[in-house]
Amino acid sequence: MADYFLVLNPYADRWGADKTWPRLEAVLRARRVDYEVVRTEEPGHGIALAYEAARSGRYGAIVAVGGDGTVNEVANGLCRAATNGTTLPMGIFPVGSGNDLAEVLRIPHDLEGMVDHLLQDRRRLLDAGLVQSPGLAGVNREGRYFMNNCGIGFEAQVSLESRKISRLRGFLIYLVAVFRALYRYVQPRVRVRWDGKAREERMLLITVGNGRRTGGGFWLTPFAEVDDGQLDVGFAKALSRPGILRLLPKAIKGEHIYDPAILLDRFRHMVVQTDVPVPIHTDGEPITAGVREIEVQVLPGKVWVVADPDVPLLDVFQGHAPPSEQFLLSSREAHPS
Repeated sequence: MADYFLVLNPYADRWGADKTWPRLEAVLRARRVDYEVVRTEEPGHGIALAYEAARSGRYGAIVAVGGDGTVNEVANGLCRAATNGTTLPMGIFPVGSGNDLAEVLRIPHDLEGMVDHLLQDRRRLLDAGLVQSPGLAGVNREGRYFMNNCGIGFEAQVSLESRKISRLRGFLIYLVAVFRALYRYVQPRVRVRWDGKAREERMLLITVGNGRRTGGGFWLTPFAEVDDGQLDVGFAKALSRPGILRLLPKAIKGEHIYDPAILLDRFRHMVVQTDVPVPIHTDGEPITAGVREIEVQVLPGKVWVVADPDVPLLDVFQGHAPPSEQFLLSSREAHPS
């Protein structure tokens, strides 16, 4: 019985994880870590590996070695193995291109630091999100869990476009993908209902955050908490191409919250219907190129993650965040000015 089962995605960071592995392996051996490692071979393979490892009862924790997509697959395997309970602990070695969840949780990104962090074994119980749709198929037929973010519409189109880019790495991938998506995405008419509220209009995107940052640097849900039993949501009204280009730089600094095209709120359950099929991504991984009915819900306290619960989440406002009550629709209704 090994202490840790490592799910290594060699393709993470455009094969950067595969190149990093020998150095990471050397650190693990130097620290005398008892582990087993298996490389993923295709999309979805990490789900099966994590599920089987968790069900075997042979490991103390399952470790995602890659980026947010690898974390997503490992979390899906753990959640499916746990059924209605909490999961086996998940460790994260952030060697991908975005690493948004790990950054927000302040998990070290240097090799020695990430290994020492895992061995300290401080655990934080995180919420998870679950997205379901009649149009999902294959491994996602029963739904797809997410740990950090779920994007519906333009944001997911950007994820689809990013998969076609092979020569760039890191944040540049997402920037180029944004410009490609601008010319290929049709903004739908959307009807959305969440926790007793409703809205209907043409929208650019709906972004759902358990974490605060997505796409390697876009702070779309900057007030999100990973363990508050709710998911943060941002609605962006339909915009012209110049309007979209003006909005995006604001999201890098969290300043989009002041834009009149953006509405923020929190929810436990949300249903989305669109007049044309729209794509969805979970943690940066496209799960469908087009569906018209989508249901998203929070699963409070679902996933144990090896992360220090006493360390504050990374904050784009660097400790000077404006009160969230000024921006969240539910807070404004509860405390009218």
